[in-house]
This record gives sequence, C-alpha cells and structure tokens, in this order.
Amino acid sequence: MGEIIRFPRHRTNWTAIHLRLWNASLDRLTDYLRKLKTGENDMSDIKFDYPKDAPLMITTRTFDAPRALVWACFSQPEHVVRWWGPKSISPITKLDKFEFRVGGKWRFVLKSPQGFEMGSGGVYREITKPERIVNTELYDMDWTGGETLATVAFAERGGKTTVTTTVLHATKEARDGAAATPMAEGMETSFKRLDELLVAQAAA
Repeated sequence: MGEIIRFPRHRTNWTAIHLRLWNASLDRLTDYLRKLKTGENDMSDIKFDYPKDAPLMITTRTFDAPRALVWACFSQPEHVVRWWGPKSISPITKLDKFEFRVGGKWRFVLKSPQGFEMGSGGVYREITKPERIVNTELYDMDWTGGETLATVAFAERGGKTTVTTTVLHATKEARDGAAATPMAEGMETSFKRLDELLVAQAAA
C-alpha cells in the first residue's frame, strides 16, 4: 500500500485571517478619508517623468504658497539650509558656497546620523527672478554618471506655485541609474520640509 498522508487536525483558518486583513485595510481607509475630510492628508501631487528619448528626469510639485515666497526659499541661504536634502541625511550641515548669481558657485555638505558626509556643488548658469534657475551639479563622490544640469521653473496659479525641476544627465544609463536609487523618495521628504518652512514663513 502507498504512504498514508495525514492532515493536521487544526488547519489554518484562512477565512479569519482574510477578514482580519480586510478589517485592517478598512481601518486605514477610514483614517485616510478622515484626513481628506479634515485637510490633514500629507500626500502631495509630486510627479516624476523619465522620457525615453532623452536622458532627463522631470519632477513637478505644487506648493501651497505664492511664487515670491517659494523663490525666496530656493534663493536665500538662510532658508535653503532648513529644507534642502533627504530626511535621512539633511538638513545641510555645511554651506561652503552660495553665490546666487550667474557664474556664481554653490556647494552643500550633508551628514548622515552615522557620520557619513556627502557633498555636491556646481555653478549657476542662469537666474531669472522669480521664474527660472539653471545650475550644474556634481557630487564629490560621483554616483550619478557625471555632471548634471538642473533647470528649476516656478509657475504661480491661484496662489499656489508649481515647481518643475528638469535634470539633464550625461547619458540615459546615468539617468536610469539615478532613478533606481531612493532619490525620488529623498526629494519628496525634502519638499515636505519645505512645505513646513513655507507655512512658517507665511505666518511670520
């Protein structure tokens, strides 16, 4: 005779597990709807685009503040040091250079809780107040495939400002490599810190 297969007496109650998972999901949905209703939702409209025909990374993000205030937070060093950089590393620990003029240089240094420092810098190529900033960027320990060129455009509508950042990489491979890192998440945590700064500046 063949081997007798014995099933355990106490089987897993998959129905109960399924119901618990659904209840947990519904609880999260209820909390999310409450936040939407009360205006507490912290989700933003950030969007990332990676064109197939060019080594570009395009990010758009709307801020609930007038363009003049957003521009000030991008162009004045006392504001930049309070929001620039990913949450896990920043805020900026050292502002080596901030020559906000065409041909001027900039260099920021960030430091992780573990003591690791990451520096980057470049040159301002174009500044059109309060519409457009163009600058180069290169990390001290380059991991993005070479120098990049960033164009930041500011557009106001209905008291809100949409910031569009277009980063030109040396190659598509370099762009794809950068996109595969947590860069997008780091950018959004940085922008959320900027949201808080804009609220504080508007109330000042």
